[in-house]
Amino acid sequence: MPVTHKKSGSPRKASARSGTLTVGFTTSLGSNVGKVFVSRKAKHGLLSGFASALKRAERTGKSVRMTVLVDPSAGVPRIDVEEIAAHKEDALDTALAAARQRGSARVAEILNGTDMLRGVRFPKWQVSESGGLIPSLPQLFEALGDRPWTIYRFLLEEHGELDGRTGLEALRAGRIADVMATAETIGRGGFS
Repeated sequence: MPVTHKKSGSPRKASARSGTLTVGFTTSLGSNVGKVFVSRKAKHGLLSGFASALKRAERTGKSVRMTVLVDPSAGVPRIDVEEIAAHKEDALDTALAAARQRGSARVAEILNGTDMLRGVRFPKWQVSESGGLIPSLPQLFEALGDRPWTIYRFLLEEHGELDGRTGLEALRAGRIADVMATAETIGRGGFS
């Protein structure tokens, strides 16, 4: 798998072989620290070390470990690549593999059981007192986008436009038009 990296904004042409991997990286220590400048030589050294590790793993067919030593006094990080000895399976590995297999079989048994076929289930807060789905819940997805956590937060947070009620309380009180108007405002990027 050849490795390519970008120089001066234009990528080097990768070979026509399939399985090409393009590698780039970004350095960041967060906004509190300020900008971090990494020399081109250091970036090239790191990418070259990574390419060496990949080539060695492909050539030997064995796993390799790449260690990067960053010495502040050196201009370039030191890269060490070493082969990792194959793990020999012992009694614990065998027991764990058997336990995983039994666990997978049990999960499949539970999921295929007849008591799992009771129809569609909804969380209790999405169901009205009559047992049906809360009115206008599908329209909320249209107004706020197809993001379940956004809908959840909208329904459980208090909104000034709804007189301090949550979206869920307002829907249950029959204030569907007010709830939809508030959701559309939020969906357009407005504030509640």
